[in-house]
Amino acid sequence: MKRLFKYCASMVVFCAFCIGAANAQTVIDTSRTADFMVKKVLLGNGVLVGDVKYTGEKHAISIYEDSTSQVGISKGILLTSGNAYYAVGPNKTPRSGWASFAPGDEELEAIARGKTWDASVLEFDFVTISENLSFRYVFASEEYLEYVGSKFNDVFGFFVSGPNMTKTNIARLPDGVTPITVNTVNSGLNSEFYIDNAYYNTTDPYIWDVRNRKVILNKKYLQEEVPPKYDTQFDGFTTVLTAHYKVIPNQVYHIKLAIADVGDDILDSGVFLEAGSFQSSGEIVVELAEHFKRNDFAQKVQSKKTEIIPEYELKEIKIPKKTLLGQIEFEFDKYSITSEARSAIVSMFNEWKAAKNAKLELIGHTDDWGSHVYNEELSENRSKAVAQILLDLGVPKNLMVINFHGETLPIGNNDTEHGRARNRRVEFFLVN
Repeated sequence: MKRLFKYCASMVVFCAFCIGAANAQTVIDTSRTADFMVKKVLLGNGVLVGDVKYTGEKHAISIYEDSTSQVGISKGILLTSGNAYYAVGPNKTPRSGWASFAPGDEELEAIARGKTWDASVLEFDFVTISENLSFRYVFASEEYLEYVGSKFNDVFGFFVSGPNMTKTNIARLPDGVTPITVNTVNSGLNSEFYIDNAYYNTTDPYIWDVRNRKVILNKKYLQEEVPPKYDTQFDGFTTVLTAHYKVIPNQVYHIKLAIADVGDDILDSGVFLEAGSFQSSGEIVVELAEHFKRNDFAQKVQSKKTEIIPEYELKEIKIPKKTLLGQIEFEFDKYSITSEARSAIVSMFNEWKAAKNAKLELIGHTDDWGSHVYNEELSENRSKAVAQILLDLGVPKNLMVINFHGETLPIGNNDTEHGRARNRRVEFFLVN
């Protein structure tokens, strides 16, 4: 019965894609190479990548753009277990998907404890200038909520391997332990990380009960239709999450980003990887060796100028030379600056003055208490509060860069008061 619904739903979703494209809210572009997507969309500051490889169906991976940020991400890479076009809303069916009849992935099967199908795997080597690697993502699925608790436990993973470490899956909840699947993040379990977007049938008197595998009366028949809140086909998705890992700067690591259907190859799931978020920062800043040939990709694309799409203008990978001057810390849930912190700011201002014409970069951070959105705003306010003092001291506005990362780049253990205090900080970088 689940397979029968798939074919019926396909026609509905294909029409939904046409509507989404006409509204110009969501853009799905499957024409670009994986190399392009990683180097020119996903990559952020402080990281170089090489040897990009994609295994899977071409229609399962795409560049994704949505100016309204329905899932919390406005641009990035979409990696799916079916067809990327099926991510486009509105949601007009509770069951949609594309079966490619492609093989699964053994490492994902170990997480889901079930047979996988239609795996899409994006992998590449990378080196960083600092000790912290991070990137932001959202997991979404059409298996929600009907198949929660069943064997159809669609799964994804971010597997990092490198020097002096065993391969590690960093696609986990903030507890650092729980992998993210349909069965581990939903309306009943870890619900603070789940957003529902379910479609409810109000037009058919009888519907299929997927839990009990039988036809039942539709209790919502002829009720007023309430359309799903978010303009995406997926019936549910996570909040924006951050993957992070401690690495050794200037050492080559490998990451494998993979997603697959579990139990069958029908309903789709996807993981959205935020553009520019694959980045590195921290207290350690090193000079990078020439690990990868940086110009090979640019030359390859320039030789095929007719293929370049204006929206994705090529840019040089720039890794600024930064020196950490120091940092100041803040009291819990505050961005006011103490007299002790003001003295430290004056000292760092004098160091900047001696450097002559260098830029000052301010990066605000928080501990992990509170929501992601709240902490991001708090870290921004901390950076702005420091910037105002520096402006008053005489630093020109055009020589100051304000950044903020919320709770995503801790340097201390958030399970202890001392660690949380270290994370409530603004870092000062001298940028040459």
